[in-house]
Amino acid sequence: MALTKTTLPGITPTFAVPYDTLQAFCSAQTLTASGYASNLNTQLTMGPGRFNGVWALDVSNVALGSSNEFYQFWLLGSNDAAFANGNIETLAMHDIAATAALRTLANICAVSPTIPEGTGRAGTIFVKPWVNQVGEYVFEYMQLYVLMGGTSPGVTFSSWVSPASMGDC
Repeated sequence: MALTKTTLPGITPTFAVPYDTLQAFCSAQTLTASGYASNLNTQLTMGPGRFNGVWALDVSNVALGSSNEFYQFWLLGSNDAAFANGNIETLAMHDIAATAALRTLANICAVSPTIPEGTGRAGTIFVKPWVNQVGEYVFEYMQLYVLMGGTSPGVTFSSWVSPASMGDC
């Protein structure tokens, strides 16, 4: 089933997002509480050096039935392989919520596209360009954290990074 369009103007994406298990956090992982995407790789090593990439988030199922569920996907970078508190930076983020008021920037962002509940692929893939550099810091290690809440949250998704091809970033 296709996504329900929002009122935002659209441009068809042209990003190439080849899937490589060595650059994937998870494949069809289901979470019912906040935590790390990790059924393939808990952590990816992108360095040393700058990495221009494309982050793919393929959501195949999400619970929004109680109308108060929200999901925030955080692509994190660090130069500390242990990801100790205070050594982490946000590189990219995407959120999905039952209502616009539950999005990270409530009342600014549009309503999330409708993702049907049930099993099977919903055909919902979010693709974002990103780079592992923030200011003067180039981050070597990557992790993906999912923050969720609501009455009965649950999400099944796959996520990976791919090198950006010329013109993607």
